[in-house]
Amino acid sequence: MLNRICIALLHCTLVYVSLGCHSLQAELITLFDGNGLPANQPWLSYASSGGSATQTEQTSGVRLVTDLAASAGYSNYTPLAALKNGTFPSLNRTNGFELNFNVAVSSENHSSNDRAGFSVSLIGSDVRGIELGFWGNQIWAQESSPLFTHGETINFDTSVQRDYRLRVQDNSYALFSGGNQLLAGSIRNYTAFGAPPYILPNFVFLGDNTTSAGADITLGAITLQSNLAAVPEPSSLFFLLATSTLVVWRKVLGRRRFSCQADGCVRKD
Repeated sequence: MLNRICIALLHCTLVYVSLGCHSLQAELITLFDGNGLPANQPWLSYASSGGSATQTEQTSGVRLVTDLAASAGYSNYTPLAALKNGTFPSLNRTNGFELNFNVAVSSENHSSNDRAGFSVSLIGSDVRGIELGFWGNQIWAQESSPLFTHGETINFDTSVQRDYRLRVQDNSYALFSGGNQLLAGSIRNYTAFGAPPYILPNFVFLGDNTTSAGADITLGAITLQSNLAAVPEPSSLFFLLATSTLVVWRKVLGRRRFSCQADGCVRKD
């Protein structure tokens, strides 16, 4: 009888875990693995215009250098506003999504307080998201009203090559590095720009997107994780099933290890 109960409980536990893992897996893709040039890999395109822009392979990623008159960088869209890879995931804010990237801003200069030589844009399927500007000593958010003006800011040394996590969840964004939250705020709607790329859904960009700033940056590995809400904390049901299975299993083992007769019990090792 105990055997049957134990097997049933174990079966329920495994089914619960199996169904949970199957239906609750987030999607993780590597946009750039940190080797070679990003555009030589499946997910990102490279484009530049105006001024001078160069990209060079480095052991720690790709070095991108732009002057004030140039704009250049990497996006999941081509210059013709088409996805480079048609299997790019849908970025749903309710489920949440996160861009992980490694970068060092060796130098940066700008002719306006509202522009940055290195920017990161992360826009969801409903064309809502966030764009962050990186200076040598600051990271700040681009406002949507007035459009593309200097928003919330943190003083931070960006010259050191670091890993960053930019998360969008529901109506908020947050930027992390080294386990610390650096910046947070409300998501923006930049569609008042009226043209690509800010009217494109599921849009990602890293680089210099303005002809009013320039930078010398080294960009390392980039990954994108969607459906963050699909990885919940283990529920109490799982712990209940697991604990019950363990208790019953120990009882079964206890019975098997002893043979009890009328004259006493003998251990069966």
